[in-house]
Formats: sequence, C-alpha cells, structure tokens
Amino acid sequence: MLYLRKSACILATLAALAACEDDGTGPEDGTATVQGSVEETTPAASASGASLAQAGPQMAPGTDAETVAVVEIDANGSFTELASAEVEADGSFSVQEVPAGRSDLAVVAYVGDRVAGQVLIHERTTNGAVVVTAPINYETTVEARAYSEMRASGRGSASTASEVSLFIHMQGPEAEAVATSDAEVEAVAEGVAVASSTLTALYASSGTALDAAARGDLIAEAAVEFAADRSGGASLEGAHEAFMDAALEALIEGGASLESTVIASAGAATTLDATVAGRSEERAAVIAEAVRLNLRARERLAASFSSTGEGSVATAIAGELASARASVGVAGTVAQLGAAIDAALSAVIEVAIDGTVELLAADATSAVRAEVEARAAAALDVALLDARLESATTAEAAAEAVADYRAEVRAAVEEMIETAGATGVDAEVMTSLFVAACAGAHVR
Repeated sequence: MLYLRKSACILATLAALAACEDDGTGPEDGTATVQGSVEETTPAASASGASLAQAGPQMAPGTDAETVAVVEIDANGSFTELASAEVEADGSFSVQEVPAGRSDLAVVAYVGDRVAGQVLIHERTTNGAVVVTAPINYETTVEARAYSEMRASGRGSASTASEVSLFIHMQGPEAEAVATSDAEVEAVAEGVAVASSTLTALYASSGTALDAAARGDLIAEAAVEFAADRSGGASLEGAHEAFMDAALEALIEGGASLESTVIASAGAATTLDATVAGRSEERAAVIAEAVRLNLRARERLAASFSSTGEGSVATAIAGELASARASVGVAGTVAQLGAAIDAALSAVIEVAIDGTVELLAADATSAVRAEVEARAAAALDVALLDARLESATTAEAAAEAVADYRAEVRAAVEEMIETAGATGVDAEVMTSLFVAACAGAHVR
C-alpha cells in the first residue's frame, strides 16, 4: 500500500473536530514540541511495485526524508496530522506547536507525499514539554504500522503501543521486508494482538489482573526511556536490553510475579509464532524478541534465588539462560532459532540435574544419587512447558494448557526431594527453579 499525505484542509477539519471532544484525557491548553531524527527510511517502490531492497535503506545524514508530521492515530488506524516540520540535513527534526493533551501519537517521515518511515510516541503531550522520540528506522516503522493496523482491524484494545514496541525488535533486510509489506505488517499486527491477549489470559489464570491497558500503563515509562536512550546515542541492542528489564520491573511492581511472567511470556511467544507461521517470510525476526523476553524472565527468576540455600542450582540455571538469550539473538531462520532453543534447553537441563544431585545427594551412595538424578530428570520433564503449549494457537488454548502446570511440577519436585531425604531443601524454591529452567515457548 502506498501511503499519501492527507490534504491540509481535511486534516485541519478532523483536528478541529477531535479538539471538540473532552473525556478528561483529551486536548488541553498549550502546545508541546516533538524532537527526534530520521535514521533510516524505506526506499521507493520500483515501477513493478517491488521494493528496491538492493539499494538498501536511505540512511541519515543525507536522508531522502524531507518533512515529518506528528499525527494522531485514530480509532480506525488512520492519521490526523497535528503539526509538521522540515527534516534538517543531518536527519534531525523539531516539530513545534503540537497540541497538548494528545496521546496515541506517531511521527511520520515523508519523501514528497510518500510515507517513508514512522515512529510511535509513548507519552501524552503536555503544555511546554519536549517529547523525544526514538530515531525513525525500519523497526520503528514496523511497530507504528503494526499498531495502526491493529486499530484499523478492531484489535486495538488487545494491546498498546508500548507493548507492541516491547514485542518487536528487528533490523536489517528482515526489518525492511516487514516494513515495506502490507501482508507482513498484517501478520505482525495479528500476531502481537494474539500474544497480548495470551498475556492477559495467562496472568489471569495465575490470579493476576493485568489486562492490556494496565500493562500498557506500567511499561509506558520504559518505552519512553527507550526512546530517550536511542535518541541519546545508545545502540539498538543496548536500548532494547534496558527496555526489556525496565518493562519486567514495571510488571512486577504492578503485581505480577516473575514466575507468572515466565509462564505468560512463554504462552505469548507461542501464540505469536502460531499466528505468523505460514504468513510471514521473516518469521524468525518477528518472533525472536518474544522468545528473548521469555528467556530473560526465566533468567531473572532463577537469579532471584541465588542467595538461598539452593543458590548453586539457581546460579547455574541463570547462567545457561543468559547464554541461551545470546544464541537466540543471532538466529537468522526459524530452523536456526529452533535449534538454538533446543540446544539451550538441553544445556539448562544438564546443569539443573547436576546441580540438583549435588544439592540433594552430595554425600549419598551411588545408588541414591542415581535415583535422585532420575527423579530430577523426571521433574524437569514435567516442567517442560513447550510440550504443553504445542497445540496452543489462541489465548484460551494457552490458558488451558498451563492450568495445572505448576501444581504438577511441584508434586514432581516433592517426590524428588523425598527420594533424597533432603529435608532442608525448599520445595517451593526448587519448583520455581525448575519452572525457570523449562518454561519456554513452543516454536513450530
């Protein structure tokens, strides 16, 4: 689809109508300034309609982008322009006179009348404020296009702009392929909507009331910090690491436990993959960040027990999960991603078994150690969440798949501890550690 700039007359009329609405969170007196830069824009389409991928992205400085506009993303996914500015030679921009009291905003970069890049704004404008955006690149364009598509298709309530940004992290040719394809964007939008609905359902199944709106409020500040980090020169990888950790902290502060977040994120990554499978040529890039989010939550869950009596097991599991996250980050295809996940799981299970045997039966006979090892392996097998999620393609199916998960892991852990006769070992901690080790997503 070729996006063209709306006429100033129509947009001014729409803006005036929007300004008449007042629900307590709408427009207010005054204006704000929106600042950012154009780092990477999509190339023009060829005469045949194909992307000129061989030419590569149009990079700043010297970007082809001529102007930018701050737009409000309407309920139907369309844009209402609020203010505009020229792009400087170094790719920077400063949009003045943006109405205060607005949310659901984005910045759109134009080459002539063609939309060449977009970035979501994750905060509400206030009088006199300077709002800083992340640099416009392929990744931010995918995020903004996906969020607009979600609103246009009626799935806007399933997720929020900040959660869309949390799920999506891609760059290079894969990001260009998604950013310039309507079909890819539609697949991403539906996948993120299903993943977000899965988070809601699995949090609810654990007794945590965190719907999409609540999560969006919690992680919005992390998304704003991500934009500031990127604007300040932080690398894309480094900024995403900080964003992920800040989002996890925010969810915990909002009432979610790390363990419930591990299980919920595994389900979300699974249903995201199920939704885009067969629809996205860049599936590995689309789902990788959701997989990394789950791995990071598992790593943090394990590390949270490092100072307990079970700390040796916790530290070993956390270390392998950190390595797993790094290996997932370099997977270029779904096959490579799946292989990285499988290899990581095998390594985590190995250190979990070895550490558990040493913890529970260090001074036991070889026969007892062998029995404890068998029980540990059996308990970890029960904790393999991806097997339960194998057929889960919807939020409801994922919730059903995990319904008795933790109780069954706890029962298997108790049998293991009883076999060892290790009365000083905390079954609750060991259950959480086995969940951290094995509660991963199912990638088809």
